[in-house]
Amino acid sequence: MILCTHNNGGVGKTTLAIHIAGILTTQLSRTLLIDCDDQADSWQFYAGSVPKENEFKKINNRLSIRENRKREKVGKGDLEAYDNIILDIDSPLYNTVQTIAQNDPGFVFIPINASQKYKALRNLYRPLSTIAMLETKNSYSPQVIIVPLGVKQDAVLDEFEKIADKPKNCCVAPTMRNIPMFMSKAVYEKRQYVWDSNKTCEDIKDYFSSLLDDYM
Repeated sequence: MILCTHNNGGVGKTTLAIHIAGILTTQLSRTLLIDCDDQADSWQFYAGSVPKENEFKKINNRLSIRENRKREKVGKGDLEAYDNIILDIDSPLYNTVQTIAQNDPGFVFIPINASQKYKALRNLYRPLSTIAMLETKNSYSPQVIIVPLGVKQDAVLDEFEKIADKPKNCCVAPTMRNIPMFMSKAVYEKRQYVWDSNKTCEDIKDYFSSLLDDYM
């Protein structure tokens, strides 16, 4: 199970979640993306509409989506039916704690995008220290990957090294090149993966493929 989280809004959680889903569906895996955010941006990316509470929709043979703004525990049926489950949650830190405590996701991806760089870096300690606390209390040990979306890896590493309490298995991924206008238009206007939306962004598919190959 994959959790995309950060306790700041606008840092790229939904962007990360849907593009991870896009790669997983090319790998012949059955993937479920669960949208746990009131804004339901992940759902709207695929369905083009606002979901009803707990609504389920099959997008194709490899991808389905589910609305879960109440952040209920992932059911046994879903765990058995899908090879990969992605959780896209909203910003409050309590919701991250609740989601981890209920579901024990094996992978936690934390995005840092260029438009919210300084705020996202300043508050990076919050999700990291929270996950570290849950490791101690619950014998929980996920792989945590910080993903710089248009932010230099060195800038993230500098902040990362200052954080005393962080998960045992935690790393900073290489940087995705900065394409804010292309990405925003692809996700929120065209509702396409950025590599399908613009030919100049086809390399981003390789970036996300490598991200999953290297860390999952």
